[in-house]
Amino acid sequence: MQKFGIGQPVSRKEDPRLVTGRGRYTDDITLEHQVRMHVVRSPYAHAELGAIDNAAAQSLPGVLAVLTAADVIADGLGNLPCIYRVDNLDGSQNAYPPRPLLAKGRVRYVGEPVAIVIAETVEAARAGSDLVEIEYESLPCTINTTSTAD
Repeated sequence: MQKFGIGQPVSRKEDPRLVTGRGRYTDDITLEHQVRMHVVRSPYAHAELGAIDNAAAQSLPGVLAVLTAADVIADGLGNLPCIYRVDNLDGSQNAYPPRPLLAKGRVRYVGEPVAIVIAETVEAARAGSDLVEIEYESLPCTINTTSTAD
């Protein structure tokens, strides 16, 4: 088989165990002192981030922490690593811009993670995420890739 390329089929090894019910997902695992996380995501494709008020979420029973980019930076967690690098067709290294864990200052796509709520249960994490208040100042964005120029 040749090197992977566009249009080439990719063998999947995980499907049989997952579709027959023999697979195991992270949600199937229960450990002592286990906590759950819910991600608060941007509803905007492009916006400046303003104040993030997590006081109501923090005070909810079962919520252990609400983290933002400021917390990620303060803890020195860095960016999400690129696990699998792909070279360009000419052999040069592809560009891999920094990918922060949580948006800082600006969101650049709908669904970009802005905050995370860590709680004792999934329900508490979801409820806490609903209470995180984030100010957004919407910015212009491109919503399709087709040209409207004549």
